Amino acid sequence: MDGIVVVDAHRQFVFANPAACKLLGRSLDELLGRDFLMVIPERDRQSAQAEFGQIGRDHPERRQGMVCRPDGSLLDIEFTTTVLESRGKQLTAAILRDVSERRRQAREAAALAQAAASVAVCDSIDATVRALADCAVKGTRALGASVILDDRTEAGFWIGAAGLPDGFREAMRAATRARAYMVSLGASMTQRVVVYADARRQWERHPGLATLSDVLNDLPWQAALFAPVVYRRAVVGYLSAIYRRDQLPTEAETIFLATLADQAAMAAANARLVAVARERIVFEERQRLARELHDSVSQALCGIELGARMARERLVGDPAGVAQVIDHVLQLAEAGEAEMRALIFELRPESLETEGLVVALNKQIEALRARHGITVQTVDSDEPESTLEVKQALYRIAQEALHNTVKHARAEKVQVRLEAREGRLVLEIEDDGVGFDPDGTFPGHLGLRSMRERALGLSGSVEVFSALDQGTRVVASVPRAPEPQAG
Repeated sequence: MDGIVVVDAHRQFVFANPAACKLLGRSLDELLGRDFLMVIPERDRQSAQAEFGQIGRDHPERRQGMVCRPDGSLLDIEFTTTVLESRGKQLTAAILRDVSERRRQAREAAALAQAAASVAVCDSIDATVRALADCAVKGTRALGASVILDDRTEAGFWIGAAGLPDGFREAMRAATRARAYMVSLGASMTQRVVVYADARRQWERHPGLATLSDVLNDLPWQAALFAPVVYRRAVVGYLSAIYRRDQLPTEAETIFLATLADQAAMAAANARLVAVARERIVFEERQRLARELHDSVSQALCGIELGARMARERLVGDPAGVAQVIDHVLQLAEAGEAEMRALIFELRPESLETEGLVVALNKQIEALRARHGITVQTVDSDEPESTLEVKQALYRIAQEALHNTVKHARAEKVQVRLEAREGRLVLEIEDDGVGFDPDGTFPGHLGLRSMRERALGLSGSVEVFSALDQGTRVVASVPRAPEPQAG
C-alpha cells in the first residue's frame, strides 16, 4: 500500500498511515507535530521548501525525490501532492511510493549500456577500463571502484579507477606484489564474487598492500568486493569496489558488478588483440628496415666497392678518369651515410624526443635527396609543442608518404610542410609526380591505410588529394595532444 501523509500550512505532520511510517522509518508519534523537512536530505531541503510554497498553484503531478531515514540511508520516492480544506484550514496531502528498486534498475541498465558501448566502440583499452570503473560507481552505492587487466607484464597492464584518489593508479602500477596478490585472490575465489566485510584491516596488515592502504587512508571505507575477470578460463584481472563503513553491497549490486566483470573480460579479449597487433607491427617494421638496409645502404656499399676497384685499375692506364670515379664513390658514400643516419634514427625512437620532429623529418629529406636525387625542401618551421606520441605518428606518416612518392610517383620535386593550426598539427607532403586515383583499391599495398590508422588512433585524419598527371598531396591533421577515448 502507498504511504499517505498530511501536513499543515506550517509544514508539520498531522497524519501518516502505517505504510508511510514504514517507508520513512519512523513511528506516528515521531512524526506528528514535526516539520516534514526532517525527512528530506539536507542538500534538498531548500528546494523542497520552495516547492512546498508552490503546491496548490500547479495541477497535481507526479514528482521524484528522496527521503532520509533515521539510519542515514536514502530512499528514492515518487510522490503526488494535493491541497485539502478541513475546518477552514489548508492542508497538503502527499501520496508516497518507494521507487528505489525501479530507480536502481534504471541506473544499472544505463550503466551496463554505457559499459557495453565502451567495450564495443572504444579503441583504447585504458579508456575502456576507466569507463567500466565509472559505470561500477554510477550503478551502485560503492564509494570507489577499479578495473584492472594484467598479463603480468608492464606493457600489458591496464587500470581504470573511479571515485578513488589520484595516486591510486600510480600506486597500483608500482605495486607488482599487490597486483600479483589481487590476481591470485581472484583465481582462488570459489564464488563468482567475494565480499570482505573488513577488507580495510586486511589490506593494512598485508605487507604488499601497504602503499595502497596509505593512498586510501583518507576515505571512509571498510568493505570491499572483488570480481575476477576471466578470459578463456584464466583470471586476467579483477574488478573491485569499496564501500563505506557499515555498508555492504546488496545482492542486486553483486550481480550487477559481476556482469560488469564480464564486460571487462571482453576488454581483456581486446587487449590480447592489441598485443597481437603490436607484435605484427614490430615484425613488419623489422622487415621494412631490413628491406631499407638492403635497398639503400647495401647497394651504396656495393657501389663504393666497385668504384674503388675501378679507380685502382685506372690509376695506371687512365689517370684522368680516376677523379670521375672517385667523385661517384664519394656521392655513394654520402648517400649511404644519410640513409644510415635516417635508419639509426628509426631504431632509436628516443632521438625523436631529444632532437625533435623537425630534425627527424629533415633527416628523412636528406636521405631522400642523397639517394634518389629528388629536390625536396627542408622543413624550416619551429619545433611544435606536442607529445612524443603525436610526433611519432606524424613522423611515421611522413615516412610512409615519402616512401610512396619514391616508389610510385616518379616525382622530381617534393614539398614537406609542418604547421600548427588552432590546437592541431598539420603535416603536408606534396609532389609533382604522376598522381593516381585515391579512391581506387590497391591490393597488397597498406601504406594509405597505415597512415590513416595512425592518425585515427590520435583522433586525427589523413586526406589524400590526387589525380592522374596532377601530382599528389597528403594532408595529416592531428590534435597537439592525443584526445582520451571516452567510454
